[in-house]
Formats: sequence, C-alpha cells, structure tokens
Amino acid sequence: MQKGQFILPRGVTVVEPGGNRFVIEKTLGRGEFGAVYLVRERDRMSNFFALKEVINPNKDDRERFAFEGEVLKRLRHRALPRVHHVFENDKLKRVYLLMDYIEGENLEVLRQAQPDGRFPLSGVLLLMAPIVDAMKYLHSQNPPIVHRDIKPANIIVPSSSGEAKLADFGSAKEYVPGTATMIVDRRSHGYAALEQYRSGTTPATDIFGLGATFYTLLTGLIPIDSVSRATKLLNTDVDPLKPVNLLVPAIPNVVAEAIQRALSIGMDDRFKTVDEFWREVTAPGESPALLAAPADLSQEQGSLKKDTPTVQSFELLTNRSNFRNILSLIAGLLIFLTLVIGVLSYLLSIWGLFFICVGVFLLALGVLLYDWFSWMRRFKDAEQE
Repeated sequence: MQKGQFILPRGVTVVEPGGNRFVIEKTLGRGEFGAVYLVRERDRMSNFFALKEVINPNKDDRERFAFEGEVLKRLRHRALPRVHHVFENDKLKRVYLLMDYIEGENLEVLRQAQPDGRFPLSGVLLLMAPIVDAMKYLHSQNPPIVHRDIKPANIIVPSSSGEAKLADFGSAKEYVPGTATMIVDRRSHGYAALEQYRSGTTPATDIFGLGATFYTLLTGLIPIDSVSRATKLLNTDVDPLKPVNLLVPAIPNVVAEAIQRALSIGMDDRFKTVDEFWREVTAPGESPALLAAPADLSQEQGSLKKDTPTVQSFELLTNRSNFRNILSLIAGLLIFLTLVIGVLSYLLSIWGLFFICVGVFLLALGVLLYDWFSWMRRFKDAEQE
C-alpha cells in the first residue's frame, strides 16, 4: 500500500455529506487501494453496515464506484446486497460505498473446510441456486448487467438465513450489444474468461465464471487459467483442462459436459444463457425439493470444521422432506381406518374401541392440519420473495 494510504483504525467516525456518521468497528478486508469496514451508525448503534473504501481514487475508480452504487441501488433481488449510499470524503481523499452487512463466510472459505476441499453435487446445486437466479436477474436487465467476477470468494453464505448472496460488483458493467466493455485491472485467474484479457465482455463472460465456480466447488481445484489453455490449444489443439468427472468420478457425464462447455475458450461455444447451463447441470434427476430449499450452513462457532461437514445438512434436508411425506401418508390412512372402525364399534356399542378410534382420529387429523398450515406458510413466504 502506498505511503499515506493507511487503513482507518477502530473508533474513527466517517461522515457522509448528508450528516450521517458511521463508526468503524473493525476491518473486514483490505487490499492495495482500499478496504472494507464493519461500521455502526452513530445515531442508531444497533444498525450495522459494510463500508467499502477506495483510497486516493482516480477518475476510473470514481466512475466504477458510482456505477456499482447506482446499479445496486436500483436492483431488488434476495441474493444481491443492498447499497444505500455512495459518497466522497475530500479530507481523507477516499470514496465510500455503504451497503448491507452480510455476516457469514464466503464459499471459498467454506469449500476449504470440507473433506477434500470440495462439495458434493447436491450441495453445490443447493448453494448455487440463488446465485444462478440472481445472474438471470442481472442479465435480464435492460441493458444486461455483467458481473464479470463470478467466483467462490464473491459468494457469501449468511450465518443467519444460509441462502447464498452474490457480492462485489466492483467489476460489473452494463452490456450494450455491439459494444466492447473492457476490464484490464481486475482479473481472477482461473475464473476470468479469455475475453477479459484481450477484447470485450458479454453475459457469456459470466457463464464462464459460473462454470469455473462449479468446477472449483465440485473438484476442489481452480481451473487452469484461460490464457494458458488458449496457448496450449493453439500449439497442440488439446485443451489441458480435465473434465470434472475425471477428477471426481461420481459426477454425472452430463454435468461434466455442461461445465466443460461453459468453460469454452470461445464465447460462441458457451451456453447462450445462464438458464440453459442450469437446466443441463440439474438434468441428472436431482430432487426439485432439494434444489428449491435454501442452504443452511450456519454453525455455532460461525465457521465450518472438517469433523462437522456441511454435507450432512444437505442430507438432513432431503431426509426430513421424505419423512414428512411418509408421516402425512400414515396419518391419512389412520384417519380412514379410524372412521371405518369407529363407525362399526359405535354400531356394536364397543365403547372402549370407539373412544380409542376417536383419539387416534383427532391425533392424525392434527398432524395433517399442521403439515398443511406449514406448507401454506412456506408458500406465502415464497410468494413474498
């Protein structure tokens, strides 16, 4: 970090032009040109935010920050963070972006905590479902918004809800067909498509990043960077990138082929839309209930340990759903049987059996009603989202 570009210590107050004051609690992350802080609003000390900072910004930094803020302020999606303000502090020579604070770990950290440093396919699909939906939403804007830095480290799993969120829009651009949007200063090697090094980016660039993210989460390995692959292909006509099912044989061929296609060097060889890619990777018969459920990776210690792998939570979600279905079926059968036996025992004046049937009938009816009301509540919550 250049001289004078110091990170602000805990307790310093940052004032925005509107007069709101934010007290720095701690540094969440830092880089060569800035940092991200956890801050409290001084007038409402229970309100936490993330404050992103760029030190000594040039014209490009200011424009990128302004764009990131304006884009996120107008977007509304459960898997995207909410931005509140973008402002400058001339005295400190810094620009700031105030956004919601998402408490949790990113997928790169969570991946490394798993056995063999990777997730099973069911876990990846569960985690990535809200991210894919957010990417569809971004690409459906007019003009489409290209994130350009899709990778596990930019996907955060909140410790509260467990549903993953897509973060860091510092590289995002609006894509206007027929134009080139260059990025020359920020590339995530292994996740960056070849066009990010030499030409312009399109929504297909995000499909490459999505495929690379799936590759890493499923295998525990970051893909070979696209420049090295392109050079090898040019010289030998052989792609050095191994398909995921050669590294993890349990992964179905159709999923491996979809990821390999998403990671094509040429933009035209990739899927046309994120939805096409998603349909391919979910084709091997994954449970719709599993894919629709939010991932819950919260831990008592706020992090994952190798002896308590997150994989167990995915299995529990599926088993719980199956158990409830079986329980509802049994309850329905009991209601039918108790009605028949109860009527017969009443006609024959076998009162002991009659009252037993009444008790079992009410118990089974209560189970069915509880399950029905729970389903209706989840349905209404989904509609609100």
